[in-house]
Amino acid sequence: MAKAINWPLSFREEVIQEDTDSVHLALRLGDLYYQNRYWVEDEVVDIRVNHKVIRKGVIVGDLRQKPLQELNQEDFSLLKSSLRNLEALQSFLSQTYQATVTPETPITLVAYRNLPVNPEEVEAEDDPHM
Repeated sequence: MAKAINWPLSFREEVIQEDTDSVHLALRLGDLYYQNRYWVEDEVVDIRVNHKVIRKGVIVGDLRQKPLQELNQEDFSLLKSSLRNLEALQSFLSQTYQATVTPETPITLVAYRNLPVNPEEVEAEDDPHM
């Protein structure tokens, strides 16, 4: 199974509708992905929703790490439309990871660009553990 960026089901339509020109940003709590350089520049990954492949994407640049409160307007502009302010993002991360998230919480930022949607691959069942 390919490496993946996974989004909750609530983002399904947004992921499908996103263009292939813009850079998008995904966040992960802590530094595990950052320290291990889990994703690397130009790597092709699955963009998943609720663990089902929706499309492929390619990693743009190196991973970054910073406290949540240090995200700038450019960072917020690359996030999903409902996550473009500190309060919404903090709430989303708390619920998604079921952890306490404060403005000081370190996060790993991974930038990616979507590849075109392949209708034959959308929501393909490729993980026997799901």
